[in-house]
Amino acid sequence: MQKRIIVLTIIFLIAPILGTYSYSETKQLTKEEKIEDFNCMYNTIKNGYPYLGVIKRCNNLDWLAKKDIYMKRIENTKNDEEFTEELSSILGELGNRHTELINNRNRYKLFKKAYSKNNWYEFLDDEKVVNRYKHIQNEIKIPENMLLKKELILKDVVKGDIGYIYLPVMASKNGSIKKDLSIISDYIDTLNKHKALIIDIRGNKGGSDSYWKGIVSKLIENDIEINGYRIYRNNCKLVKDYTKKRDRKLSPIKNLPENVVENAPKEILRDFSDFEHVNYVIKSDKNTKFKGNIYLLTDEDVYSSSETFAMFCKDYKFATIIGQTTGGDGGGLDPILIKLKNSGLIFRMASGMYLNKDGICNEEYKTTPDFKIKKYERTQNFKGDKCIKKVLEIEEI
Repeated sequence: MQKRIIVLTIIFLIAPILGTYSYSETKQLTKEEKIEDFNCMYNTIKNGYPYLGVIKRCNNLDWLAKKDIYMKRIENTKNDEEFTEELSSILGELGNRHTELINNRNRYKLFKKAYSKNNWYEFLDDEKVVNRYKHIQNEIKIPENMLLKKELILKDVVKGDIGYIYLPVMASKNGSIKKDLSIISDYIDTLNKHKALIIDIRGNKGGSDSYWKGIVSKLIENDIEINGYRIYRNNCKLVKDYTKKRDRKLSPIKNLPENVVENAPKEILRDFSDFEHVNYVIKSDKNTKFKGNIYLLTDEDVYSSSETFAMFCKDYKFATIIGQTTGGDGGGLDPILIKLKNSGLIFRMASGMYLNKDGICNEEYKTTPDFKIKKYERTQNFKGDKCIKKVLEIEEI
């Protein structure tokens, strides 16, 4: 997509430290209310979720076929806390980071802020929703990888030969993408005699597409036109209402180009109703001084807009990719938020499937590296970093 909602970047950043939750005293849901909410969630996934076929092929999981098992788990919950945990776990089996239960107060507040300037989700202010998240208490846990600093880094790996840019997220820590891009641009201007530039997005879970596009603009000599397709299950009313609110220009799925259909998942003509052609141009700033090779370092955490960048690097041969296969689900529209009537809980769901210009589904195949590195983790001061070592080997340094 052209531009993601910047506030959602913060949600990706803090999600790992907002893991568990507990309830203060409040009126508990009845078994019937919990079953009704579960059925709402299940039917929404059944009718609108884009990756049911993908998860069957990739994980050998028929999520829909497990309805009776899921229902039993819901029926056996003793209170609202257990119900929330089960819903979260059931959605988690889909393995898509854009499809999840909003299960803590801070994340609810961030989504509410992110969507406060449009009319997509009036239910964010519903009394039942507000009251539900008011009674969910956040318990903070610090992940181990927090010990490694996650800040923008611009520093030569080999002075005068190999440049290095580390992007921890596709957004600015101080909130100004423009300021970050100016700093990055100034660094790129020093690389005119360098042999290579490494762009490291390991651990980058997404943010704004405008961030990576701004960097690409500084590094390309000529404009690059991007083409792809987003396909939707618009027979689902929730999806249809969402794409309508987002003013998407849709065409019937039968009009999808033949070469795209050939490479796309086999279920698209059966299960999907509409598509939009994604087409935009990344413009060169015409002042690029760097002429060397570009390398992109990736891992399984790369997702959303950082995944879109990885896709671009692969599809348009912008960079040689080193590391691990990425996390996927790039190129899509923002996920849909859905309210559950009885509990006031909100879950979100991937809104559509992205296909690249050749019809390849990103969520199914992710982005595979040109050179797969077994021990791919970032290290302090580049010492012992196997991905960087591979770059030096290729560049014969």
